[in-house]
Amino acid sequence: MAVQAMKFVSMVGPVAVFDAFVLKYVLNSGIQLERSYSALKLRGLEPYNEENRYEPMLKRMRGLNDFMGARVDAYNRAQIDEHVLTGFDPAGVSTWLDSIEDHLRAHRQNKERLSLAILNAEQTVQQIQPLAALDVDVDAMFHVDFMKFRFGRMPRDTFLKQKQNFEALDVIVIPTTEEDNDIWLSYFTPAPLGPKIDSVFGALGFVRVHISEAVHGTSAEALSGLTAELRALQLELKEAEAALARWLDTERDAFRLMMNRLVYLSKACEIKNECAHTRDVFHIVGWMPVESFQRLQQVVDPMDGVLIDSEDPEHVAHSTPPTILRNGRFFKPFESIVTMYGLPSHDEMDPTKFVTFTFILMFGFMFGDVGQGILIALLGAFLFLRKSMLGGVMMYAGMSSTVFGFLYGSVFGNEEVLHAAWLSPIETADNINTLMIVAIGYGAFIVLVSMGFSMYNAIRNHEWGKLLFDRNGLAGLLFYGGILGVVTNGVLTGNMNFSILVILIIVILPLVLMLLKEPLEHLLEKKRPLFPAEKGMFFTEAGFELFETILGFISNTISFIRISAFAMNHAGFSLAIWTLYHMMEGSAGGIITLIFGNLLIMVLEGMIVGIQCLRLEFYESFGRFYRGEGYAFQPLRILEENPPDAPGIGKA
Repeated sequence: MAVQAMKFVSMVGPVAVFDAFVLKYVLNSGIQLERSYSALKLRGLEPYNEENRYEPMLKRMRGLNDFMGARVDAYNRAQIDEHVLTGFDPAGVSTWLDSIEDHLRAHRQNKERLSLAILNAEQTVQQIQPLAALDVDVDAMFHVDFMKFRFGRMPRDTFLKQKQNFEALDVIVIPTTEEDNDIWLSYFTPAPLGPKIDSVFGALGFVRVHISEAVHGTSAEALSGLTAELRALQLELKEAEAALARWLDTERDAFRLMMNRLVYLSKACEIKNECAHTRDVFHIVGWMPVESFQRLQQVVDPMDGVLIDSEDPEHVAHSTPPTILRNGRFFKPFESIVTMYGLPSHDEMDPTKFVTFTFILMFGFMFGDVGQGILIALLGAFLFLRKSMLGGVMMYAGMSSTVFGFLYGSVFGNEEVLHAAWLSPIETADNINTLMIVAIGYGAFIVLVSMGFSMYNAIRNHEWGKLLFDRNGLAGLLFYGGILGVVTNGVLTGNMNFSILVILIIVILPLVLMLLKEPLEHLLEKKRPLFPAEKGMFFTEAGFELFETILGFISNTISFIRISAFAMNHAGFSLAIWTLYHMMEGSAGGIITLIFGNLLIMVLEGMIVGIQCLRLEFYESFGRFYRGEGYAFQPLRILEENPPDAPGIGKA
């Protein structure tokens, strides 16, 4: 349905034009390469095992690109001829990169020198700032022969408590400035008593600050000189940065062109190691979407001597094609649900559209509320606009919830504002019975449709035995559909008597066909022997599988009764919230209960209902027809060099 058709493509041409052909026609063409040496069985075929000589230079350029900010361009064929497939001088490029690295290294060293000088100047300014109020010569203060001078900070509370005790010591304490929790101070003491006084102040939390040897003159003069020096250093650093920016501007275009060239040439080397060659001919094989292959056929120049051919997947025995899902905008968010189970392979249908409608319908049925549904839809729309696929699922689920809210007459759990267009889930016993019957009927419909999908896949893959005798084939459909039809007719007419012919057709015949599925398939495919050697073991295992099949039909159908159960659960939970509100009506508690209760329902119950929808999709439906054993298509892309959030790709 939405699995894109693929072709297995082979390309053959002269080895002399390999690089040019790959860069101009293969790269970004939408091909996923296969290892040619393994895929092709040709005499004289050898794999390419060449070292990528461009990678070391490209690695250097990627490191330098933090400064250059170059982007990888989407070159067309003419630009590849002009910018990539021209003469390449490895020694000249290496010398040019050396000069760039030397320039940046010199700038980095100068920046480190200036940054360190600025840091030292800032620290020195911070050190002498508290001394600005002292009009004394700093040199004289630090070089007194018979006195010791200390400067630092102490916790403010400690200073205030111990202030009077300082008078009993041979020390002169001079507070300078105060901060929130500290006080800056200096103290003088006779030189012989220096160690003792230092110990006392250290015990009180005094932290000494060493003034830089570069400080001279009075505190005010030193502060003024250091501030001017700091401004000069900052200006020099700013000018160095500006000079680097100007130099980078002069080199940026050449750097971008060279980086693009190396990226393309390096990618060609990587591709070469996936390919193979004989003495004169290269071989490239891989998977392409049909549309991409048709475009490639139209643009390849036959004068290059390259031949392109393709095969359909069913004719390729050594490889299976990758999967590309193609769904419209409406169905796109639900691809994330399908891929949680597994990607479809090329020979099975994509169940995205089926999941879209069934998931939306089940969610609304179980979580029907106008107000809560609108809020979920709005939140989902907001997330969807921010490229979240989960947001898209929430948006459509919220819309379905809103529609069923009108059917149930529920607005934020209140069933008195709206009149139910269909029924209220727990208003009467008849309503409950109706919900359960509709849920089981819906489950039977899903099982029947899933069996139909299984038969569709069997027809596509020419699996005629599975189509006729499998429990999800015609035999299973005859049994399950026949039983449903007879029971439904009996309930409607009141006549539950079955004729022998009916029992033979809808019970005995399909059960025998399913029991003998394996030998009947062998008979249809003309395989021998029909039965395994251990016939007793065969019939025992087949009998247990048949019993399991019958139980599976019953349990799969009844499992859908959970849809009605959650619809009633939602109504009951909402009723409890509104009952609590009426008990506290007129108070702030009532409003808080109403708001918190609805949020709890939306988050907790909404999450549980979503999980139940997934369970019903995966276990009751997918298990019948869907394998999900495909793998994602990963084509060659040169633009992966750019970061994912790149605003755009420039043109050379």
